[in-house]
Amino acid sequence: MSSPHDPLPTSLAACHERIRQLEAIVRTQQATITELQLKLEQLAADNALLKRELFGSRRERFIDDSPPNSPAAEPPTDPSNAAATEQSPPPQQQEEKKKRTSRGRRRRKFPECMPREQRLIYLKPEEIPVEMRDNPRARRFFKQIGELLEVIPMQFKVIEQYLEVIVLDREDEQSVVATAPRPVCLIKSFASPSLLAYLTVSRFADHLPYYRLEDITGRAGYRIERSTQWRWMREVAQGVTRLVDLMWHCIRQSTVLHVDETYVQELCDEGQTLTGYLWAGVGDARHPYDCFVYTSSRSCVGPEAFLQGFQGYLVADAYIAYERIGKLWPGVLKATCWIHARRGFEACHKQGPTTLTKRAMRYFQQLFDIEDRYRAADSALRLSARQEQSKPIVEEFHRWLEETRQTRLPKDKLLGAINYLLDRWPSFLRFLESGDVPLDNNAAERALKFPILGRKAWLFLGRAAAGHTAAKLFTLTKTCNRLHIDPFAYLQDVYARLPTTTDDELESLLPDHWITEHPQHHLPQRVQEAHDRALRAREKREERRRRAA
Repeated sequence: MSSPHDPLPTSLAACHERIRQLEAIVRTQQATITELQLKLEQLAADNALLKRELFGSRRERFIDDSPPNSPAAEPPTDPSNAAATEQSPPPQQQEEKKKRTSRGRRRRKFPECMPREQRLIYLKPEEIPVEMRDNPRARRFFKQIGELLEVIPMQFKVIEQYLEVIVLDREDEQSVVATAPRPVCLIKSFASPSLLAYLTVSRFADHLPYYRLEDITGRAGYRIERSTQWRWMREVAQGVTRLVDLMWHCIRQSTVLHVDETYVQELCDEGQTLTGYLWAGVGDARHPYDCFVYTSSRSCVGPEAFLQGFQGYLVADAYIAYERIGKLWPGVLKATCWIHARRGFEACHKQGPTTLTKRAMRYFQQLFDIEDRYRAADSALRLSARQEQSKPIVEEFHRWLEETRQTRLPKDKLLGAINYLLDRWPSFLRFLESGDVPLDNNAAERALKFPILGRKAWLFLGRAAAGHTAAKLFTLTKTCNRLHIDPFAYLQDVYARLPTTTDDELESLLPDHWITEHPQHHLPQRVQEAHDRALRAREKREERRRRAA
């Protein structure tokens, strides 16, 4: 093909040929410009999405501001089910709580179980008026002016252990010796169960790195090196393996099991890391344990190993390992998270709201509103509400997705969100089969949030052995967090009793069984705090629904 800078042709035929060549060049360049514009728009959209992920709000919130008569604002429900949609669950008995006002906070009341000490403040002799000194009619008493909360810093105490020995000396015979048995310890070290429990809670519940604990123990009087702490935690994790395995066995008996995973950095060579994965399995209400396992890769071998023997509903995202289990394992019914499906539409809506994105987000909003109304109901009532109210919305949503898919371009982001739903549609319908199957996988994400909170503090795990150690001890501390149990009291008792506990007695050390025998270590303030937070959120959602109506 000739260049635009070639000399001008002299003949008419050559002129026409030259025009055709220039037109071809223009068409080629126009196609290139169009392709680059599309690429630029795609990169700009990806950049905006990346900025939102890094700096934007994490809250997934949809507010429908469509006009009342627009297609996006029309409720896609069957008119025959309108009466069922207006039903509401039985009224919940909610106790009135005193709210804070602008005049100030309520008076703080410390629990009666806390140790108390009285400090009497006396008048100095020169502060007593003359007429009151040595006057028998002057009455003396003390009035309470307030309460102060005092802290006693961590203190080390050395326990000197002695074994009782009885010796009977016999004439012309060998002496008889009776010695008390040595106490059985979880690990062979100079650390007591209380010290091991303190280090476990500090590292795996409060997310303090070992080097910080090294400084903290040094200020308390005895510096415990980080290598010693890690060695103790590794041996403790090996010692509690029986208990952790029992917890995994229990959650595999759940009717509904939530699973998810998150990445962690694992040290491999000096100055280098590889990406390992921490997997979470969350049991149902009858098996209330949050269990973790660690693998050095994200292959399907990991979940297939720790889920071996499970029969029931598996709630997860669309990762291929969970998809594979749902397809190949008989008895496992894969239920995909609706929130993960919503995120694709939500990303398109944030980049540029359209009638289609608003319509899709409204479908999700209606389904989750129904779930919110029946959250406190029993499984049977929730299933009935889903069949009467959610099912017509889901069917209408499916028809709309099929129709919309036919009108989208192959590289459209909205088409990707639609295909994510339609390609896995049977798994998204699992919640219509049982009232126990939720729409979301928030239970597993909440469990993973526990180690994620400390990931920026400890940065990485040292080798695969440290990953396995962390997984076992996260299992114990996170389950205590779920059940609102004081982890220090629980672990101190478990570390002391576990070496002498038989397999038949091991069930008594499960956190939910243990707390029934030690109710004084329940943390009611956490329960009330969670209840108040959920109540405030529910009230806000009810107010939003009233305004929308």
